Amino acid sequence: MKLGLDARGGVTNELLDFGAQLGATDVIGGGVLPEESGYWEYLDLLRTRSQVEAVGMRLFAIENLPQHWMDKIKLGLPGRDEQLDKIGKTIQNMGAAGIPVLGYNFMPMRSRTGYAWRTSLHAHARGGARVSSFDHNLARTAPITQYGEISDDEMWANFEYFLQAIVPVAEQAGVRIGVHPDDPPISPLAGLPRILRSHASLQKLCDLVPSKNSGIEFCQGTVAEMPERVVDAIQKFGKQDKIFYVHFRNVSGTVPKFQETFIDEGHVDMRETMQAYYEIGFDGPFIPDHVPLLSLRPTENAKFASEAYAMGYIKALIDEVTLGR
Repeated sequence: MKLGLDARGGVTNELLDFGAQLGATDVIGGGVLPEESGYWEYLDLLRTRSQVEAVGMRLFAIENLPQHWMDKIKLGLPGRDEQLDKIGKTIQNMGAAGIPVLGYNFMPMRSRTGYAWRTSLHAHARGGARVSSFDHNLARTAPITQYGEISDDEMWANFEYFLQAIVPVAEQAGVRIGVHPDDPPISPLAGLPRILRSHASLQKLCDLVPSKNSGIEFCQGTVAEMPERVVDAIQKFGKQDKIFYVHFRNVSGTVPKFQETFIDEGHVDMRETMQAYYEIGFDGPFIPDHVPLLSLRPTENAKFASEAYAMGYIKALIDEVTLGR
C-alpha cells in the first residue's frame, strides 16, 4: 500500500517537491493538460510522466476528463460517438505514454464547485476549520436542467454504451479505467439521476461489461456517505480486484445529510478500513481528498498544511498495518 499525492489540480514542480518530501511514491494527476483537441496528446502525457519521475515518484493515474468531453456520452445526446472516439484516443495515448490508470466519473452534471454537490461550503469541523456539507432537504428544490428528467434506466443504458465502446480500447492499451461513485450518493438531483449510489450499483457496474481493466476509483468518502458499511465495500470489491486507487477521507453522517470532516474525526474507523485494504491484498495508492480548510493565510498555505496532516495520517496507518509500528 502506497502514499499518494493529489495533483488533480495540476502537476507542478512545487507540488511534486511537497509530495516527495512527505514520502509519497505515487501521483494522481490531472488538471491543466491541454484540452483543445478533445483528447490528451501522447507527448503532453509523456512529459507529465517524465516531470513526476524526475523527483522519484510514479504517475499512477490521470483523473477527471473535462466535462465537455463526456457530456453527450453521459446524456445520450447526438455527437456521443465522436466523443467516444476521442476518449479512446486519450486512453491509447495514456497506454503508449506508460500511464496505467484513468479515473473518471459518470455524474451527469457539474456545478460551479465540481461534480460533488454540496449545499454549504461553510460548515465547521474541529476547531472551526471550514468544510462542506450536504442536506438533501435543501437540494430538493433545485430547478430541472435543460435536459429535462432522465430515468435510472436511461442513464444505465448510456453507461453501458460507454463501457462497451471504451473497455476494449482500455484492454488493448493496457490501461485500467476506474469510475468514481456518485457524490452525493442520492438521486435524482435537478432531475438527473445518480446511478452509482450503493454497493449494489457498484457491483452492477462491475458486471455490466466484465473486464479486469474496468473497476472503481474508490472514493472512501463517498462510500462512507452511503448507509452501508464502508468495510463491507472494501472487502467486497477488493476481493474482486476492482479497487484501483483510493480517495482516503472521512465524513460525519450519511445521506440524506452529512458533512466533511478531518480524516480522524468522522464516523468511519479509518484504522479498521486500512486493515481491511491490507487483508484483501490491495497494493495501490491512497490520496487525501476534500481536506478541511484551516484558518491560515494565505489560503494556499492552509491547503498545503491540511493536505500534509492527512498525508501524515495515511502514512502512519499504512506503516501500522503493514509494518506493525
